[in-house]
Amino acid sequence: CILKARKVTTKGVYRLPHASLLRRGFALQCFSFCLLPRFLPPCARNQMGLFYGGGIDVVSTWHRPGLLHSSPLLNNSLLLLFFCLAHSVLARQSVKRMMSCLVSTSVYRHLYILQSSLSIFLICYGWTPLPSPTLWDIHSPPFRLALYGVCVLGCVINFAAIFSLPVLELYGLSEPWEKLTGRKRESSDLVTTGLYGLVRHPLYTGILISIWFHPTMSLGRMMVGGVLTVYLLVAVPLLEERDLVDLFGDKYRHYITTTPMLLPFRLWTSPSLTEKDKSN
Repeated sequence: CILKARKVTTKGVYRLPHASLLRRGFALQCFSFCLLPRFLPPCARNQMGLFYGGGIDVVSTWHRPGLLHSSPLLNNSLLLLFFCLAHSVLARQSVKRMMSCLVSTSVYRHLYILQSSLSIFLICYGWTPLPSPTLWDIHSPPFRLALYGVCVLGCVINFAAIFSLPVLELYGLSEPWEKLTGRKRESSDLVTTGLYGLVRHPLYTGILISIWFHPTMSLGRMMVGGVLTVYLLVAVPLLEERDLVDLFGDKYRHYITTTPMLLPFRLWTSPSLTEKDKSN
């Protein structure tokens, strides 16, 4: 629906009328985060190991196990690799600049959100259950309820981190909002208060809490959690934070030295990105 409503400007960049773009942006976000799970069977809602009931290794006729390979481990690894690579590549500033000659910034942001939803859907569709026993399963009602509470807390942290940022800009809606209201938004500054005063990436912290504190941990759920944890520990400092240093300069370099990345304390001391940047 986005591409059908596109409008070609004199520069050859596809742009939507601002009112249409705003409506489609909110609709896409609503579908991605609220409605999409309701169209999936219960077994597919659990693939990312969040707070839904059930487990990642439940089989149903809706699934297409072995979508990419007959080996469960290799098939699932390829699905997760596609998810991680798509996020890393499409979020880079160099790719955004290259795509700016084809679509506007707002439309590109919507397309990025769409591919995120589709890549998660692909994991749900093609995941192959791993043949192994459950690693842990807490049956005691008080402890199980407490762990579910921690999972919900992770989701609350996730959404609180999102809404601590300029949401309209994050979802590519700032441009149509400015057109509708006639008011020019100030350029976004680095957010270092609230949750962002405790850790640099509270959104990722919330995701990891929701995965690792689930009361039922199968090998499949641990595989998802392990891959995402390693991905965040590697990709965030090497890719995402380098873009943020380019964007905010010394302000973000200082932020790195004063605020830990994912946990509200430092487990070890390592050469900071600021020193590497200055040496380069």
